[in-house]
Amino acid sequence: MARISEQTIEHVRSRADILDVVSDYVQLKRRGQNHFGLCPFHNEKTGSFSVNQSKQIYHCFGCGAGGGAINFIMEIEKLNFIDSIKHLGERYGIPVEIEGGSGRPKELIAQISETQNVAVKYFTNGLTIKEGIPVLDYLHKRGLSDDTITQFQLGYSPNSWDGLLNILRKEKFSAEALNQSGLIISSEKGYFDRFRGRVMFTIQNTAGKIVAFAGRVFKGDDPAKYVNSPETPLYIKSNILYGLWATKQKIREEDLAIVVEGYLDFLQLYQSEIQNIVAVSGTAFTDGQARELGKFTRNVALAYDGDKAGISAAIRAGYVLLRNGLSPKIVNLPEGIDPDDWVKDKGSKPLLDAVENADSLLKFHFQHFKGDTSNPSELAKFSNESLMEIAQISDPVNREVYVKTLSEITGLRDATLFESLDTLLKKQRQRQPTQKSDKTKESTLTSKSSRSQRVEDEIIQLCFVKDQTVRRFLYDNLDKEWFSSTTNKRIFDVAFIHLHSEFPPDTGVILDGLTDKNDIQKLSALIFEIEKVSSDLTFAKDCVIRLEKDFISNKLDKLREGLKQNESNNEDVMSIITKISELQKEQNLIRNKYNSNEK
Repeated sequence: MARISEQTIEHVRSRADILDVVSDYVQLKRRGQNHFGLCPFHNEKTGSFSVNQSKQIYHCFGCGAGGGAINFIMEIEKLNFIDSIKHLGERYGIPVEIEGGSGRPKELIAQISETQNVAVKYFTNGLTIKEGIPVLDYLHKRGLSDDTITQFQLGYSPNSWDGLLNILRKEKFSAEALNQSGLIISSEKGYFDRFRGRVMFTIQNTAGKIVAFAGRVFKGDDPAKYVNSPETPLYIKSNILYGLWATKQKIREEDLAIVVEGYLDFLQLYQSEIQNIVAVSGTAFTDGQARELGKFTRNVALAYDGDKAGISAAIRAGYVLLRNGLSPKIVNLPEGIDPDDWVKDKGSKPLLDAVENADSLLKFHFQHFKGDTSNPSELAKFSNESLMEIAQISDPVNREVYVKTLSEITGLRDATLFESLDTLLKKQRQRQPTQKSDKTKESTLTSKSSRSQRVEDEIIQLCFVKDQTVRRFLYDNLDKEWFSSTTNKRIFDVAFIHLHSEFPPDTGVILDGLTDKNDIQKLSALIFEIEKVSSDLTFAKDCVIRLEKDFISNKLDKLREGLKQNESNNEDVMSIITKISELQKEQNLIRNKYNSNEK
C-alpha cells in the first residue's frame, strides 16, 4: 500500500499555513482574530466562511465545512490524503516520496487528472512537429509570444484519429478513467480522439491544475469553430474562468477583474501587462463564475466585443454579477472591435482608459436598450426589466442604491420605483412554496438531548485547552464509552493519547487522524468556539460528572424498559431490579468519587 512517511507529512503540515492555502481560493478579509470570505463549498452571498490562523483551521458557519489545510485541499481539489500531501508538497517545494505501491494513482479522480497531464504534453509537442509548425506561425501572427504560448500551454492536436488514445492506452489508465477524461469519444465504430487538427487551449482551475481543453479549428472545413471538453468530475464548465489561476493575485491587488469573452482576448491582454483579467471563453457568464470572481474582488469590468452580440452578452453578464453581490461596470469598446485587436493595434493604454471610464451597468443598459426610451411605454418597459433584475439582489441596501440609480437615469420618481419593486418582491415571496415542516417536533427532540450533547462538546473542547491538569484529569477519568455521540466518541479516541502530553494536542494532527468528514467538520467547529468554554479543573470535573450520570441514566432507562417487557418472568424481573438498584447507588456516589480524588 502506498504511504508517505510521518516526517514528510509533519513537514508539509507545518509549512502549509491555513491562511496562505485558503487564500489561493478565497478572498479573505480580516475581522477580529479571524478572516472571513465567501464559502467555496456552497453558494452564498454573505461570507460565513472563516479562517483562524492561530488555530490553523477553517470553518463555514453556513454549511458546516471545516478542517485544517490538508482537509481543505482534499475537499476543494477532490483529492485523497496522499495526493493532498503531494499537492501541498509541490506548492511549498517539499519533496514527497511515496513508499510502497506502484506509484500509479488508483483513485478515479487522480487518474482522470493524470490523463489531462499526459494530454497537455501531447498537444504542446504538437507545435514542434511538421504538421504543427503552421499552427505556431499562426499563433505568432496573432501576436502571441513564445513565452505566452509556453506559460499557458497552447498546443496543437495532430490530425489523427487515435494519436492520443494510443498514448493513454500505453499508460494503462482504467477504461472508466479514459471514458470520463473528456479526451476520448466512444462510438459504435470504437474509440477515437476528441481533438484532431485543432489549435489547443489548456484550461486550468483556480489552483492551476489542468482540468479541460478547448480546440479551435485550424484550416479545416469543420463547422464547429470550437470543440470543448465535456463536463467531467474535474471540470464543471459553469464554475471555470480561463486564466484565473494566473491572474487571481493581480485581481486581488487591483481589487478589480476585467472579464473578456475569448481565449485570444485574454492572452493578448495578459502579455500586454493587463493581468487582472479572466475570460469566459465560449459560454454565457454564469452564477458559478460570478461566485468564483467574488472570492477575489467585488469589482468587475466587462470588456466584451463592441458588436451587438457582445453588448447584449455584457448586459446579461452584468445582471448575473449584480444578483451575486458584485459591482459590475461595462467597458465601451469601439464598434465592431474586440479587445484582442484593439490592444494589438493601439497598445494597452486605450483599453485601460476605457476600463477607468466604464459605465455602470444600468447606464450602459439604458444607452443600449433596444426600445426608444423617449417613448413612455418603452421607458416603462426598460424600468420594469431593470427592477426585475434588481429584485434578485438579496441585500436590501444594495437594492436601494440601484433603485435610486435607476431613478436618476430614467428621471422617474424613486418612490414610484420603490413601490413597483415592493410589488415584485411580494410576488416573489408568494411564488415560493410554503413548506410545512416538523420544526416543532425537531426542536422538542433537540431540547431533550441538547444538554447532554452540550456536555459532550464541552469535554471535546477541554481536550485542547492549555491547562495540563485539565487534560490529565480527562485522560485519567474519562471513558469514551460514556459518549452517546459516535462522532464525539471517535474524536476523543483520536485525541486521547495526546492528553497526558505537556502540550495541548496539535489540532492539525487530530484532524488528519479523523477519517469521517462529519467528524472533521464537528471538531473544527468546536475548536473555533473553544474560547467560550471554561478551562478550569472544577468545570472539567463537573462536565465529567454530568457525562457519567447521563451514561448511567441511559442504562437505567433501558433497564426500566426491560422491566416492563419481563413482568411475567419473576427471575428476570428480580435480576433487572438488582441492576437498577446498583446503578442508582453508583450514580449517587459519582460526585463524591471525583471530590475524593482532589489533592
